[in-house]
Amino acid sequence: MLIVRYVTRDILLHTGAVTLVVFLVVFSSQFVRRLADVAEGDLAAGFLASIMLFSIPSYLELILPLAFFIGLMLSLGRLYIDSEMVVMSASGIGPWHLLRWICVSGALVALVSAGLTLGVTPWTKSKVLTLFSEASDDRGLAAFVPGRFQRRSGGFDTLYAESIDPDKRVLNGLFVAEEGFSSDGESLITLTYAEQGRVMISEQHGGRYLELVNGRRYQGQPGDLEYRVTEFQVLGERLPDVDALGTAFGDDLYDALPTRVLFQDEHAGGAATLHWRLSLVLMPFNLAFLALGLARTDRRRGRYVMLLPAIFLYLVYLVGLASLRGAAAEGGGVASMWILHALIGGLGCLILLWPQWRLRLRKSGGQRREAA
Repeated sequence: MLIVRYVTRDILLHTGAVTLVVFLVVFSSQFVRRLADVAEGDLAAGFLASIMLFSIPSYLELILPLAFFIGLMLSLGRLYIDSEMVVMSASGIGPWHLLRWICVSGALVALVSAGLTLGVTPWTKSKVLTLFSEASDDRGLAAFVPGRFQRRSGGFDTLYAESIDPDKRVLNGLFVAEEGFSSDGESLITLTYAEQGRVMISEQHGGRYLELVNGRRYQGQPGDLEYRVTEFQVLGERLPDVDALGTAFGDDLYDALPTRVLFQDEHAGGAATLHWRLSLVLMPFNLAFLALGLARTDRRRGRYVMLLPAIFLYLVYLVGLASLRGAAAEGGGVASMWILHALIGGLGCLILLWPQWRLRLRKSGGQRREAA
């Protein structure tokens, strides 16, 4: 049908344009943030391109529903402004006919969202997990930035390496500073210098160690003239275990698991992640209900009048789902997520049907006054 193709093409064009704009804004801001991490020594420059590339699907899976919602608002608003909606209504095309046509574009967006959310994004996050795991062993010298002080959590507070020999997998001129507490509860500073060091994995304990060669260790309390000096030939410094996705993005590690694995997972975190992914696929259909009701306008009001409230409503929807996902991961159950979907769908139906109900109420009120 010609009109279905016309409406679908217009909605998808608006959705694509909004997706591009929002993606460029989000990607640029995240890129600047990662550059700041590189400048501060918290992230090696060699990881920047890979991290940004693998982050693209995770950005798109959240941007796409918003872009579809805004694209719907803009496209339907244009139909109202150009009086095309009036012509459709005069031809017997009501809101429910239009909703079926909108669901065609919604199904296409949901299909792309399903591919990203259920397949591509978990794969890219598992790649990031592999990347940071490799950066944790003796091949991961790229995690250390030569000539720069780096603050690191767990095994030590600050590390400095004069140079790195990637062929021999050796760090030269190492300085390590740690802050802790003595047995008396007093502050204790430990400074260690070594000529060389390398990242080793203990087969006995399974942990990662920074093996220091030929150096000295100074321990003492700030302001105290007494301190202890230890000379060593070989010293092992325990490195923290890398929680790859948690360290890099602050995400739940369940995000890196394939969807088929989550269907078999019995833990609350796995169920919450699975239903979160399914929720992102369902969102375009609920947003179609909302957009069809919110997009009503005329020439005097313009097609942007309801855009800001629509975006606010989308943010409430998305943040609510994220909060309920966190509660479900802690054992709260996933039913609340689907209750929110039902509430949003019911709100969309209410907004869509309200003009008809209001007209009926006016007619019934007028008939009662005439009867009286």
